[in-house]
Amino acid sequence: MIEVRDLQLNEAVRDVSFTVAKGEVYALLGRYGSGKTTLLEMLAGLRRPTGGTLRVRSADPYTDRGAARSGAVWRDGGLFPGLTVAEIIDAWRRWTLDPITRDEALRLARLSGHAGTPFERLDAGRRRLLDLALALIGRSDVVFLDEPTTGLDEAAAREVWSVLLTLAAQGGTVVISTRDPGEACRADRVGVLDGGRLVTGRSADRLGTGARAA
Repeated sequence: MIEVRDLQLNEAVRDVSFTVAKGEVYALLGRYGSGKTTLLEMLAGLRRPTGGTLRVRSADPYTDRGAARSGAVWRDGGLFPGLTVAEIIDAWRRWTLDPITRDEALRLARLSGHAGTPFERLDAGRRRLLDLALALIGRSDVVFLDEPTTGLDEAAAREVWSVLLTLAAQGGTVVISTRDPGEACRADRVGVLDGGRLVTGRSADRLGTGARAA
C-alpha cells in the first residue's frame, strides 16, 4: 500500500526506506525533532521530497492526491465553533468528491450518538474522533495520524485506538507518528526515527527497550 525508497527532504528526512501493507498499522516513533511529522506530511502529500521515491497506492501523493485516497489527522486538530457534529460533517462532505454518507462517517468514528452535539461540548477524545471522521469522508483507505492520542486520557486513547484497529481489520492502512513507545507498541510494526534517519523497523511485540532508547 505504501512504498518509500531512499526518501529525503533536505536535512529533515534522510534516506528513509520502508513499506506498509494493506490492513497494517505502522508507527513512526521518535523524539521531538526526529523528523517523524515531516515524514508523515510527505506521505500525506503536503511536502515534496527532495530525493528518493514515495508511492501511496502506486501513486505519488504530492502530484496525484486523488489517486492516493488518503486522509490525515494532525496533532492540533480542527476547530469548528458554533456547529454541531452533523453540521461539521455535512460541510466537509460538500467539499469532498464522492463522499461517504454522514451516517457512515458517524458510525466509523463511533459518533452516532453525538450528531447533534455542539462542537464546544465535545471532550478531547470526541474531538479527535471527529477529526478522524473527517479524514475518512473521502473514502480514504490510508489514514495518517500525527500523535493521535496526545492530550487524551487513557480511556479516550483506548477508544481512538479501537477505531484505528477496526479500520485496519477492515482492510484500511494506518500510519501514526508518536513519541510514546507504549503507544507505538499498539501498532503491527514500528519504525524508529532519529535525526531524520530510520534506525530500525521491527514488529511491535519485539520493540522492547530498544525503542525506548531512541
